[in-house]
Amino acid sequence: MIGTSLSHYRITEKLGQGGMGEVYRAEDTNLSRQVAIKVLPDEFAHDAERLARFEREAKLLASLNHPNIAAIHGLEEQEGKRFLVLELVEGQTLAERLHKGPLPVEEALEVCRQVAEGLEAAHEKGIIHRDLKPANVKVNPEGKVKILDFGLAKAFQGEMSAPDVSKSPTLTGQMTHAGVILGTAGYMSPEQARGKAVDKRADIWGFGCVLYECLTGTRAFQGDTITETVASILKSEPDWTLVPAGTSSSVRTVLRRCLQKDSGLRLRDIADARMEMQDATLRDSEIQPAVALAPGRWRLLPWIVALVMLLIAVASILRSWRPPEKAQLATRRFVISLPEPLNRTLDFQNIAFSLDGMRLAYSGGYPNTLIYHRHLNELEFKPIAGTEGGYDPFFSPDGFWIGFFADGRLKKVPVAGGPVVMITDIVGSWVNGGIWGTDDSILFQRAFSGGIARTNASASGATPETVFTPDRKSDERSLYGQQLLPGGDLVLFTATSGSIASINDARITIGRLSDRSKRTTLTGGSYGRYLPTGHLVYGYDGRLMAAPLDLAKLKIEGNAVPVLEGILMKPTAGYTSCAVSNTGDLVYVPGTMMKGRDSLILVDRNGKQQLIDLPKGENESHYITSPNVSPDGLRCAIHMPKANDDIHVYDFSSGTLTRVTFEYGDERSPVWTPDGTQLAYTSEPGPIYQMLLKSVSGNSPPEPVFGSEYPRYPYSFSPDGKVLAFVENHPKTGWDIWTGTITGERKAKPFLQTGHLESCPAFSPDGKWMAYQSDKSGRMQVYVTSFPQGTDEKQISLDSGTEPRWDPSGKEMFFLTDNRFMSVETSLKPTFHATKPKILFMTDQSFLVTSLPSTSYGVMPDGKRFVFIKQSQMNPVTQVILVQNWFEELKRLCPTGK
Repeated sequence: MIGTSLSHYRITEKLGQGGMGEVYRAEDTNLSRQVAIKVLPDEFAHDAERLARFEREAKLLASLNHPNIAAIHGLEEQEGKRFLVLELVEGQTLAERLHKGPLPVEEALEVCRQVAEGLEAAHEKGIIHRDLKPANVKVNPEGKVKILDFGLAKAFQGEMSAPDVSKSPTLTGQMTHAGVILGTAGYMSPEQARGKAVDKRADIWGFGCVLYECLTGTRAFQGDTITETVASILKSEPDWTLVPAGTSSSVRTVLRRCLQKDSGLRLRDIADARMEMQDATLRDSEIQPAVALAPGRWRLLPWIVALVMLLIAVASILRSWRPPEKAQLATRRFVISLPEPLNRTLDFQNIAFSLDGMRLAYSGGYPNTLIYHRHLNELEFKPIAGTEGGYDPFFSPDGFWIGFFADGRLKKVPVAGGPVVMITDIVGSWVNGGIWGTDDSILFQRAFSGGIARTNASASGATPETVFTPDRKSDERSLYGQQLLPGGDLVLFTATSGSIASINDARITIGRLSDRSKRTTLTGGSYGRYLPTGHLVYGYDGRLMAAPLDLAKLKIEGNAVPVLEGILMKPTAGYTSCAVSNTGDLVYVPGTMMKGRDSLILVDRNGKQQLIDLPKGENESHYITSPNVSPDGLRCAIHMPKANDDIHVYDFSSGTLTRVTFEYGDERSPVWTPDGTQLAYTSEPGPIYQMLLKSVSGNSPPEPVFGSEYPRYPYSFSPDGKVLAFVENHPKTGWDIWTGTITGERKAKPFLQTGHLESCPAFSPDGKWMAYQSDKSGRMQVYVTSFPQGTDEKQISLDSGTEPRWDPSGKEMFFLTDNRFMSVETSLKPTFHATKPKILFMTDQSFLVTSLPSTSYGVMPDGKRFVFIKQSQMNPVTQVILVQNWFEELKRLCPTGK
């Protein structure tokens, strides 16, 4: 074809041939530019279906405009030949360069950084390469990297096609055959090799293969034949000893996470790898690998001592000794990888730092969590036995113990290993925010009372003392994020009110234990921490702010300035994902103020899902819980947690989302009356927890029913609408089930009140039975008992069960067992009878809630569809940033004047 023309392109040179066709250099005679022409294989060009699919994909690929991606100029045809017009990239492929041996570490990181940038840009548009390898990466004479053939694999084969490894050549050949383009054998991910559907994580695997080959000069997975190569991918590990000794530990970690065979454990976003490549050279020039950080601080000590002695000796001889200026310690940053993602429940502080800066702990995994611990002298985190379900870890002042919370209990465990010790049992109440004082006291938040309590770490089983409670009369709603200040009498904490618009409007307050007085120190921030430098640091809109704080005056003595951009915060609680040691080091989770958009999901009895994306509303971000379907099935009431929570109603037919509560404070746990005209819910502002009954049409004010000093939340109405079943959280008995008559005097009384946790009551359609959940067997199970007698109790679930709901016909009951959605056939007459539970379908974990009083699902009137919440999924947190000598940077950014 050399010398001939295709349309207005004159072919001048053949550049190569592969599975996607022959490639030529050509001159665009219209625009006087050099281009690359890729002539598609005949068997492809004559397949109408594949060609139409390719044209659609080529249009999408042409939208990619990034300096590290070779552009597609067009798709054209002449005389039955289909060909692509591509950007001509001069230089050699990375494969050609690697024939000479591995790249120097610095060059390898720079090349792979550019590869990662190109991948990141494409992934943001939903485009996957699927065949990333050195032969598809070109480096021009100026060192600029271009990725070739981006996304063409999908364009050729389609989404569901799998590679036919039987047609792939031996590794001594060209590694490509016509039509086999969904992953060259030595670089395809395990899921590609198994013929499974792939996503962007296949590119992350390919990136890992390219990075490994750049560093070592050899392929990560090898074999003499394609079968042996695929077997190596599926079964073997790369030879990690070949990675150059000069490669930083953080780059090694990224490499290993890219090449995880289980895609669920693989690095989730190529941006993480790109940032590591970008920072690695600078970081390695500044610091030693993470495993050597802690001892490195002390290895210099003998030399420093010797130097000081020498100076003194010289001074005594010269009799002119002058004190040396104090050297400023360099601030250094590095990445620490986590073996399991950080517990995504960020309403709690799930990362901890010992005061001496030598130990880290965090709560990992979801929903089955564990506490993980690492001494900075050690290579990796280790799980701590006995901490299953644990969250919100914190260290004792000496660093020998870790306190944590699990199952409503405050516990501690020795760092060196040993049995878990229960400190106190706060029955039925969520607790969090532990801080361990030098006097062996522990302060924590009692979530449902909104106050701060204190107990002694050594007095096992002692009853906690409440030390600070929200002043409901002055609009305080919740106190949390506490810190015991030097001297032992002052406590710093965050206070929220019932009228704030966002968590950025919270107040940082100092309370005095001796007289229980409180004083607002700063308005406009959350999760404050006082540091030995004299600073108050706190979270605000995804940033860490700092201001000088005079403890004697309890007053800010200067302007607040941002000292750290890009820290993960959750807008509903304001917890700032960081921890600081007294030695001046900081550990934090990189990110921003989280913004999520939960959705409703309609699921049928076979598990088929229909997504209902809610309107964006005021701030284009919303979290939702507790779906409750109206009796006619036309609407769904939901609870929307924000700085102050409200109840909204979604209309299935119109797609509108309407706010129905306007009281200040939190409104939650919506339940429809049987006629569908009113909603019962709980409001949490004033001096009591007030359940309210409100019409969903018109502007009539809500009617108060069954208020209490203890948290109460409605769950179910009797079929005639006369009785409301609700739960109360009592400090002595935990969660109890109560009922109250709506008509007449509106009296309420306990229905089930024991030392066990009973909750989630649900009236049967005939009103003669009550389903509920209880942990009296040692784990949560579903039961049914007669109403109002409370006799003839029957256990319904087998291994466990939560959140029972009735089919409106009374012929069936539903409940959850972990992520299994269960069904039980029931009959109500002449007496109650239930069959053995069976699984209807498996739910996604993101459909489920894990704490009362929030609920996970509602039942449509036909009993054939169910409404769940599809919770927003944040990217798994798999690494944290450790900043050594951060106090030096803090003092530079925010001088205290001292």
